Amino acid sequence: MNGISSTASRSSLQSLPDAPQLQPTGADSPQPASSPSTPGNGQTLTRMARDARPPLAGQQQAAAANAKGAATGASQLNIDDKGHVQHERVLLKTAAGRETISPKIERMEMPKVNGLIIHQTNSPSVSSTLNSYALKGANGAHFLIDKDGTIYQTASLKRKTNHVGRLRSRCAQEESCSPQEMKLNQKHDPEGESLRESKKPVGDRFPSNSDSIGIELVGMAYKAKSHQETSNLDGSFNFLITTTDGKMLKYENLSADVAIRMREEIKESKNKDNYSVFEQVTLQQNESLRWLTQQLRREYSIPESEVFAHPTVSRKTGSEALTAQWR
Repeated sequence: MNGISSTASRSSLQSLPDAPQLQPTGADSPQPASSPSTPGNGQTLTRMARDARPPLAGQQQAAAANAKGAATGASQLNIDDKGHVQHERVLLKTAAGRETISPKIERMEMPKVNGLIIHQTNSPSVSSTLNSYALKGANGAHFLIDKDGTIYQTASLKRKTNHVGRLRSRCAQEESCSPQEMKLNQKHDPEGESLRESKKPVGDRFPSNSDSIGIELVGMAYKAKSHQETSNLDGSFNFLITTTDGKMLKYENLSADVAIRMREEIKESKNKDNYSVFEQVTLQQNESLRWLTQQLRREYSIPESEVFAHPTVSRKTGSEALTAQWR
C-alpha cells in the first residue's frame, strides 16, 4: 500500500486499538533543512554502526522491555529522560563515530505528540544531512533513514524541530470547510492560511512543528527532461525518467494512484523552474519506516490518520515522500 497521506476523518483521532495509553510529547514554526546518506553494503554498514554505539546504561532493562513490547504490542523504543531512543535499530552514532543528535535543530519543549510527518532530504547522504543540521539556525527532523534502511535519531523526542513549515488547510483537502473558510482559502495567502490553521484544535488541522515528529528519508530530487513508462501484469507501473543533467531515475511497481501523481509531478518538473522530482524511496527505507512509524504510533497513541507525507500538510514539491510506505 502506498504511503500517500489519506485525509482520514477526525473521528479517528483516538488511541490505537492495539496501543496502550502512553503519555506523549509536541511544538510549531518554519520549514526544515534537508539532507540524506549514501548507501553502501547495507548489512555491513548497519552492523558497523551498531558496533560503534557505546554500551547503553540499563541495557538489560532495555532488552527486557523490548521483549515485553514485542509480546504485548507496546512500543519497544525505550525513550530515556533526554528523549533519546534506546533500541538497537535506532542509532545515535554513525559508523565513523559521529554523534547524530543535532542540538542546533532542536527548539522548545514539545509537551505532546499528535502526528508524524514523512520527508525526503533532497541531499545525497547522511553525512551531508548532518552537516546541514550542524549549521547555526538549522532546521531538521527527529529521525533520518539512510538508503540501506539504517535509522538514526537526530533530535530529542522531547523537543520540537522546524520540519513542517506553513500549514495547509485540512478542511479544504477533506472538503469540509465552512462557506466562509472556503472563501478565505480561495485567496493565495499561505501565511494567513497557516495562521488560521494553527489556531484550530488537533484533528481540525494537520500536525505542526509544535506537536509532530519528523522522519527524513535520504533521497535526492532532480529536474525531469523526459520519461518512459511501462505497465506490469498486476496493474502497477514502472517509470524511467531522464533528468536534465543526464541521470536516469527508475521507479518500479508504482500503484495506479501513485502513477497518476507521478505523471503530474513529471509534467510540473518539465514546465516549471525550480521544480524537481524526488527519487524512489528504497525497499530498505520503507521497511524501516514501517517499523519506526509503528513504534512511534504505539508510543504516543497516534492514529494512522495522523501520519502524513510532507506535501499533504505544507506547500512542498508533490513528489516528496510520494513513494514512501508506512502502512
